[in-house]
Amino acid sequence: MNQHTVLGQLRLLVELTDDEAHEALPFCAAATEQLLPKLKRDEDGQWFNRTDPRLSRAAACAALVMLLNRRENSEGDGVESFKAGDITVNKRGQAARDRLRIAITERDAAMADISELLRDNRWAFEAVRVAQ
Repeated sequence: MNQHTVLGQLRLLVELTDDEAHEALPFCAAATEQLLPKLKRDEDGQWFNRTDPRLSRAAACAALVMLLNRRENSEGDGVESFKAGDITVNKRGQAARDRLRIAITERDAAMADISELLRDNRWAFEAVRVAQ
């Protein structure tokens, strides 16, 4: 899995122009870099199941969330037009927020789908002994 395989998966999820794909590539790289350290390793220290296609899909979903977040945040406060007489303010519709919400749901589902490939970094005390 690398940024280009993740971009290929992203292009299967959403339609991207070449310019949009170029814009998305750094997010694909970031999603890959975030996911790889979480993978289980085999006895030789190599990533376990690194070529599983579910990993690329999960990274693509994460990259999509990053891309949509950036677009949402870079578009300012969402005001499309402002009118002084009778004070009319038109904001962008709910569509961008809905797309982001759907992308987050897809990302969470994709991460749940690969949970057996990820290391368990959680820990808990099984018992506490007090020395006397």
